[in-house]
Amino acid sequence: MAINISQPLDARVVPAPTVPDPHQTVSHTAPWLEPTTESLHLADHRARRRAIPEELAPPGRYLALQEGTRSLLVSLEREVTHVGRGFTADLRLEEQRVSRRHAILVQRGAHVRLLDDRSSNGTFVNGRRIIESELRDGDVILIGPVTLRYVEIPLRASAARAPAAQASA
Repeated sequence: MAINISQPLDARVVPAPTVPDPHQTVSHTAPWLEPTTESLHLADHRARRRAIPEELAPPGRYLALQEGTRSLLVSLEREVTHVGRGFTADLRLEEQRVSRRHAILVQRGAHVRLLDDRSSNGTFVNGRRIIESELRDGDVILIGPVTLRYVEIPLRASAARAPAAQASA
């Protein structure tokens, strides 16, 4: 819409800017944050050393790191787990678009909550930007451009897998 500058200021019609609803969650569309599914090589040496194959994991809560078709799990051993690029992070991701203090995972009883730690590029769960979210098994987490998956292995599922793993050995 062109604005005629020869008209007096009060006669000009200027369209009001559209303001998004702050309560509506929008999907991730930032092109500079194209997600990477290859997250294993971005984890630091401590996380890679702790990572175990999904089929060998005991019951517990994990973050899955991908490398091609291979998925390795990093156990959430502490009640509070810090994720970020900084050296003090419990799960350190060596990627410039991940904030030094990006996100926090908090385990309380049967629930795990993911909190954004005032990150620059945001924390997303299943494509939606979050400030705080309760995680469920299979949720896809985006820390900056790094894709992780939240995995819960219940006691029953691991007991059923153990005989199958022993039979194949």
